[in-house]
Amino acid sequence: MGTEIIIYFILGIGAIIYVNSNFSLSAFSNMIKVDDNLIIIEHLTKYSTKAKNYRKPPENFKSHGYKIKGKIIGEDVSMKYVFPLINTTESTFTVQLNSRNVSTTVSSYGTSLKCFGPADKDSYELKSKSVEFLKREMNKDGFYFDSPYNFGIDYNHVIEISKDLSSQIAYFIVQELQSKSRDNYLNRVKATLNFVQFIPYGVPDFDHEDDTYFGLAIPHESIGLSYSDCDSKSVFFGGILHHLIPPENIILVSCNTEGGAHMIVGVSDLPFNGQKVFYAGKNYLLLETTTPIPMEHHPNDKYNDLKVIPIKQV
Repeated sequence: MGTEIIIYFILGIGAIIYVNSNFSLSAFSNMIKVDDNLIIIEHLTKYSTKAKNYRKPPENFKSHGYKIKGKIIGEDVSMKYVFPLINTTESTFTVQLNSRNVSTTVSSYGTSLKCFGPADKDSYELKSKSVEFLKREMNKDGFYFDSPYNFGIDYNHVIEISKDLSSQIAYFIVQELQSKSRDNYLNRVKATLNFVQFIPYGVPDFDHEDDTYFGLAIPHESIGLSYSDCDSKSVFFGGILHHLIPPENIILVSCNTEGGAHMIVGVSDLPFNGQKVFYAGKNYLLLETTTPIPMEHHPNDKYNDLKVIPIKQV
């Protein structure tokens, strides 16, 4: 009888804690996925002038067995990422990120909700009809506006502001390949693709107060949070790769697929079959960045409504 009383007492205390903490199993599940990295990214961006909400759980989160981990050391964060370099050979990339530097980079991307913002759950639209206002307010910080029919993200701006990080990753990849006597054009592309493909997938939504980001995580955020989606990964891939191969051999490609709007990357001079696009005198193999798919096994007819975005030299 005494044992039963103790059990009921413990259960009662547990129920009180559950109710008063407004806790739930689903919240705990999301916390498990992103909580450590949430602390990391909020530390790295604490000086940012842009309002961002990193606490919304990413949509369609999926891990591929690898995760980027971080450790706070004063104003810095030491990030560590074990990933398959080529084939099954793993490498460990480490980088030291500084809160003030990352905050400055993060502050260089985003636009006002008075210009551009969500139309519904799955699409964005212009929020002003004033062409002069939009030209003045939207042509900065990674967005552009020319007319109501020509506006959006300047992906090359995102690559430019992230080049300190992408160049470190590119240098690491070369050093790793050279140490294994495997450094060549094909393996540089393969290792870079593996680097971004094995980062967990998740659709970011950082919009907060008066600032919007079109569901894009810039590379520093992809590393800090340890997740990103199709355009975030594609820009990250292109940004690293342009330090490794000629920039004219890389294109970003916005498209549609069975899941809706999508972004992929095209790379020329690859000896594999698969869906290709002809642009500026070259054939580019279309590469999926969101999930681990080897270059030699990419599909032939998955993408349509292709729009090419060239990568600029930076």
